[in-house]
Amino acid sequence: MSAHLVELGATGWLVWRDGLLRSAGLPVTGLDRFADDELAVLADGTLDCTVTGEVFDKAFADALERAGSAATATAADPLLREAVTWQNPSVLLALHGLVNGKPQRNVRRRDREKALLRYWQRYCGKSETIGFFGPVCWMRVEEGVAPLTVAPGGASPRGRRVFFEAWAVAAFADRLAEDVAVRRWWPVRPRPHVSVEGQSAVVPLLPPVPLTAVEAAVLALCDGRPAKDVADAGIQRTPEDTYLMLDRFVERGLLHWDAGLPLSPRAEEVLAERIAAIGDAAVRAGAEAGLARLRAGRDRVARAAGDPVALAECLAALDTEFIAITGVQPRRRSGRTYAGRTLVYEDTARDVDVVVGTALLDRIAEPLDVVLRAARWLTAELGAVIGAALRELHAEQTGPVRLSDLWTLSQGLLFTGDNQPADAVAAEFTRRCAVLFGAGGTLSSADALAKAAELFPAAEPGWPSGRVHSPDIQVAAPDVDAINRGECVFVLGELHPASTPVDSALFSVWHPDQAALRAGLDADLGPARLRVLLPAEFPRQTGRTRHGLDGPLDRELGIGDATGADLDRSVPGTACLVEDIDGELVVVLPDGGTWPLLEAFHDLLSAKLMDSFKLLAPAAHTPRVTIGELVVARETWRTTVAETGLATVTGERERYLAVRAVRARLGMPERVFAKIGTETKPCYVDFTGPLHAQVFASMLRTAAAEGGPEVSVVFTELLPTLEQAWLADGEGDSYVSELRLQITDPVRYGGGAV
Repeated sequence: MSAHLVELGATGWLVWRDGLLRSAGLPVTGLDRFADDELAVLADGTLDCTVTGEVFDKAFADALERAGSAATATAADPLLREAVTWQNPSVLLALHGLVNGKPQRNVRRRDREKALLRYWQRYCGKSETIGFFGPVCWMRVEEGVAPLTVAPGGASPRGRRVFFEAWAVAAFADRLAEDVAVRRWWPVRPRPHVSVEGQSAVVPLLPPVPLTAVEAAVLALCDGRPAKDVADAGIQRTPEDTYLMLDRFVERGLLHWDAGLPLSPRAEEVLAERIAAIGDAAVRAGAEAGLARLRAGRDRVARAAGDPVALAECLAALDTEFIAITGVQPRRRSGRTYAGRTLVYEDTARDVDVVVGTALLDRIAEPLDVVLRAARWLTAELGAVIGAALRELHAEQTGPVRLSDLWTLSQGLLFTGDNQPADAVAAEFTRRCAVLFGAGGTLSSADALAKAAELFPAAEPGWPSGRVHSPDIQVAAPDVDAINRGECVFVLGELHPASTPVDSALFSVWHPDQAALRAGLDADLGPARLRVLLPAEFPRQTGRTRHGLDGPLDRELGIGDATGADLDRSVPGTACLVEDIDGELVVVLPDGGTWPLLEAFHDLLSAKLMDSFKLLAPAAHTPRVTIGELVVARETWRTTVAETGLATVTGERERYLAVRAVRARLGMPERVFAKIGTETKPCYVDFTGPLHAQVFASMLRTAAAEGGPEVSVVFTELLPTLEQAWLADGEGDSYVSELRLQITDPVRYGGGAV
């Protein structure tokens, strides 16, 4: 067993010593600001006719006044204002209006309160990695120590870093390239999906593009070297002729001639290297001056941390500077999630040291074994059905089959539309889970393991990178002492099958020894990673969400046209063949290296796994399911927008009473998370709070307008509760949190233990 791993009890599964603690950025007590238990009792009495309408009306008016005062005070909170300034500065107008506007209730006031509450519940109630208001920290898993050791620092982050979004750096580089004296120093290389074979350029699914001997000779030199070096090679009569040919290659979709920046936090660093390599001193100085101006603006933003007013001013000044330098607007992809919309973003590390003892994880080792066996089976089954479909598609092709062609042909058949092969696997997975869990409740670990062995008998993962999984574990306890006394409840937040969080750029940037992380990945998955270069507009793809640990043997496969290729690792998919070797379809790279075909589809398969890993089938009500000491599924209630009736209710008093009625009819607790079908993220709802009722009803009204009355609404019990947030800072404030583990299957793809 490698030194980076520890045993998960006696299960055979192996836990990485390096793990993550994710937490909310604001104390959990902030969620109580808008609760009103007394009003809820009176509302329920009004509904069952034990409280008069007059009594309730007075209480409701008083409650709205209290909630309005709380909203005004919260809107002035400097931490909230700083968070909103980073995430969505336009919301500052709503906060300003709440602080400075008149207190009377009108449409504008209610809209401002809704905007406030939607952000506040997220910053206080969810362990999301959203800059300062979703900080992370690395933790260690160790043997022979206390179950949990926590050394908190202050409430402020231990570290803060401000990065340019990769798109903003690329926009500046493109503006520099408008000067031909700069552009001649930018690298030229075939587009990621284009390869050159003799006197032909090969693109996916199309006949080879014929080239003249001179064109082929010029294109052969376009391997990432500066355009000037290609022009000075003397293939054409003059360098200017070569530059014109390069431009034609760009117009024909064969060549990229730009700064060649990666889609990662390193984009700024790579651009600085490109500029430093400009051989003309005067041209280089001009480019360096522009980059220095942007960097100075970014650094002023970073120094403004902790002062929301100064931060807003510095961000606005950076926007102005960016427009002046590039002529490009400083915003894009408005309203989209995971979009990298602004010029810069901030990530932070929580000021805390955490050591998790194996004694703590041993308590949930057997329940996790059950879940991990299910994950292994799911990778095996998904790999089998996708592999079979790819084999059929491969057999239909004539002649040598290029990876780029097979990839493109497979997308519509396997990964989009109805009746995808993965759908049947997901349905069977959930059916087997239903057999495992029965009617719900608490199962003994021994019984669950025995059933899991029969229901999920896969002997190995479905492809090489399917070997590593990542569960989020929440520990419900009032404090660390309670956890160390054994007085806690464990909750499985999510399991991310075939996922390696240590390889995320979002997290790895904060680790003190990234080389050690990469060495651990090499030990588990081999010394090279096969990554597909996805199109720039691919969903949920930004510099923060990409991989962060590169190795010298890694390869990036160009399947379609994309930007952000690493020039040292890029391999065109048109130059890779898919062949049957000893009964298995493999990708054969130009250098002769081979990979299982499914490894090239890892990113898509991993996304399918997340969609398929549903332990419970949708139902009007599903009870909590516990294996041993681990809650693997929280209690849920499912309905639709139409069934709630809330989308059509008008009047604040009436909405509140209607929300209370829905809660009572479904038998829900007072505090839940609600996931509306048209929303990307779930939201926290406190059914006692009058402002929560207004926000929730408003969201349902929007959902009905966007998706119709049958949009789903799923409520999930709040577990841990607000009182069970054990993570505290040095000032005693508590935060919701979760432990993100990385766990390695003891069996490799193709057999063989660690």
